[in-house]
Amino acid sequence: MKKSWWSMLAASLLTVTLAATPLVEAKETKEMLYIGGMDYVFAVDPETKEVTEIEVPGPARDMTWTRDGRTLFANVSGRQALAVIDTVKEEMIDVLEFNQDGYTTRIFGFDVDPKGEKIYVTAMRSKVNGVEFETLPPAILVMDLKTKEIEKEIEVPYGTHTLQFYEDGSKIAVWGRDLREYDIEKDEFNVVKETMFPKDPEAKRSNYLYFWYRDKDADFYSMTTNYTSDPKTGEETEGYIAWDLKNGEVTTYEFDEEPTGLFSGAMSKDRTKIYSGMNYLLKTDVQTMKHDKVVPTKYGSSYGFNLSGDDRTVYVSGAGPDVSFYDAETLEFLDAVELKTDTMDLRVVTIERE
Repeated sequence: MKKSWWSMLAASLLTVTLAATPLVEAKETKEMLYIGGMDYVFAVDPETKEVTEIEVPGPARDMTWTRDGRTLFANVSGRQALAVIDTVKEEMIDVLEFNQDGYTTRIFGFDVDPKGEKIYVTAMRSKVNGVEFETLPPAILVMDLKTKEIEKEIEVPYGTHTLQFYEDGSKIAVWGRDLREYDIEKDEFNVVKETMFPKDPEAKRSNYLYFWYRDKDADFYSMTTNYTSDPKTGEETEGYIAWDLKNGEVTTYEFDEEPTGLFSGAMSKDRTKIYSGMNYLLKTDVQTMKHDKVVPTKYGSSYGFNLSGDDRTVYVSGAGPDVSFYDAETLEFLDAVELKTDTMDLRVVTIERE
């Protein structure tokens, strides 16, 4: 059967189009660990164990970073400023302050938008006026990173803390006495889950730690330590509350074990295991909520427990002047690196290279 001139022309055009289409090359990336210390943020290469000491003003607490990993923001100066760090040059390049009209602003949560253009911070503001101590209502302040001007102020309830952008950038997960999402386009809040003070007197109550959370370093699966109490039975459980920053779903994980004490943890990318701890490193099965294995941490109490991008290594730091490496399968201690000061938390940042 003869082919029509149209089918032959279409085939020729398709061949030319495919030949002319450039292949999209995968960007080279590098995994690095960033650990908050006293007057430093420590950049640790998990492969070579090389440490770069980046000077910042005061203690470095929680951190966030742009989607390409090339700019990191650290809460410093007693929560009164954000240090801006160039992760390629491994140096501080700026300090952002949010003080207004004589009021000192303390930052209790922050995140940068997906385009890296604006940063949102949860602000508590106060000043001393003679013998009077004056405060402003808590708010989310929005700063344009190019002009460094605060362009918007969003009032929030007392107790509002951590902010985390959804993966698509349309909403912000707002952690407080309950869990709310802020719709940026609609400029409105929606309660996702009542936690600490639910209206239903028989509903379980949650009490969670705001300080050691995970998001971009956990494939946008935010988790924080959670202790749950049941007013009907009096039962209390230890575990995690998780917020999927891809679809907005919130899940509570209650361990079916005796409490061991927890500061932080992270879930494997396939959502089958939780790695967490305080004085012990725990590996927990998500289906059974039973611990597969529990081992004492090599250097005592630690705040920050996190996972490598390939889920093969558990990183532990925070509290002491060190970072430890454990095999995720066996929980075998692998190595440790000494740091210059005591530490607060450990974040795993994937940096795009040019």
